Amino acid sequence: MEAGVHFGHGTNKWNPRMAPYISAKRKGIHITNLTITARFLSEACDLVFDAASRGKKFLIVGTKKKAADLVASAAIRARCHYVNKKWLGGMLTNWSTTETRLQKFRDLRAEQKMGKLNRLPKGDAAMLKRKLSTLQTYLGGIKYMTGLPDIVIIVDQQEEYTVLRECVILGIPTICLIDTNCDPDLADISIPANDDAIASIRLILTKLVSAICEGRSSYLKNEDNMNVIPCSIQTLKGLYDISGVEVGQHLYWQIGGLQIHAQVLITSWVVIAILLGSVIIAVRNPQTIPTDGQNFFEYVLEFIQDLSKTQIGEGYGPWVPFIGTMFLFIFVSNWSGALLPWKIIKLPHGELAAPTNDINTTVALALPTSVAYFYAGLSKKGLGYFGKYIQPTPILLPINILEDFTKPLSLSFRLFGNILADELVVVVLVSLVPSVVPIPVMFLGLFTSGIQALIFATLAAAYIGESMEGHH
Repeated sequence: MEAGVHFGHGTNKWNPRMAPYISAKRKGIHITNLTITARFLSEACDLVFDAASRGKKFLIVGTKKKAADLVASAAIRARCHYVNKKWLGGMLTNWSTTETRLQKFRDLRAEQKMGKLNRLPKGDAAMLKRKLSTLQTYLGGIKYMTGLPDIVIIVDQQEEYTVLRECVILGIPTICLIDTNCDPDLADISIPANDDAIASIRLILTKLVSAICEGRSSYLKNEDNMNVIPCSIQTLKGLYDISGVEVGQHLYWQIGGLQIHAQVLITSWVVIAILLGSVIIAVRNPQTIPTDGQNFFEYVLEFIQDLSKTQIGEGYGPWVPFIGTMFLFIFVSNWSGALLPWKIIKLPHGELAAPTNDINTTVALALPTSVAYFYAGLSKKGLGYFGKYIQPTPILLPINILEDFTKPLSLSFRLFGNILADELVVVVLVSLVPSVVPIPVMFLGLFTSGIQALIFATLAAAYIGESMEGHH
């Protein structure tokens, strides 16, 4: 009662079908029966709890001014999709068009984050930014929605009648907050309450959102229990074996007259599979509020973007995929290649090791950096890029050319030297104290691998930035 849930509309603005939900009239206003409100609210909470515990998706709709902010905050808290500005007709019934709009919205957001909009002519950039702002206003709450919702929660039946009709057509269950001027038979569960008071709307949404959050927690716990792997002494022994390090003969393949470093190819495939698999698993079901794997990969992307922006400066956007690929491949190669796969994949002889511990691979990684170095300079300055070779005097032409060609390639020797030093540290420590620190040494390898990948990616970005600026 403190929230004013019981207050209805005036007696001259009521729907006769609401008669069973009205307990009295007072000063020309209908009073809602709170016992019935509590009963239907409890049923709605049970429904959303059960749905959330089975991983179902929710959409909360409330576009009138009093409800807009409450709808957004409640949906974000419960990790639900929401619409709180304007309902675009056919948003659900014409889902293919909505998907096209969402894809356009995501593309524009990605281009803005990569800095592509800033490189367009001012008129085109301004037009796309206005379009992005409009899409953010109307589709911002459903930008991660990949399909129709399982349940729709509607704050005001009269205001959101179009939404309700679309849900009825598609057979989507609805929970609707109804006042005394509404039709209680349209929604699957109608909660009679004051839909004009902010406190009343907040109370109802809070109850529903709490039930959704509890259901999600139950869903996550059940998922974790299904994925539990029994632990035994044999399992622990396996972990100890994996943490070991052996130095032996490398594995080669003889293809025609060529001798191929097989361990590099096998481990590279493992690394690529790890990276692709991790990304697919993490973002297979994107959430409005990133969690777990999605949150981790967005953090990695922001880290790489910051690194690229710091070293390259303006125009860093197009180089983020290149820098990110170098960083992630070297990082995962160093650790998983050196310490894990050779114990999992049985070989006829030799061992698996990190691709980056082979000088041929490090040169192969440095070559794209060298190409990127010259491409960045030529794309920014055209043929005028070569003018720097005769600065400050033409006498320095041979030295400047030699420096320009060897600088990016020098990354291969830096990386190769760092990898050898890392392996030496890990081997020595495991040899000295194998029974004391088997697993922690792997984390030492993880740390040093991260440093090596960071150095390589930072220097690659710095060289690209220097090329674009025209400095030596």
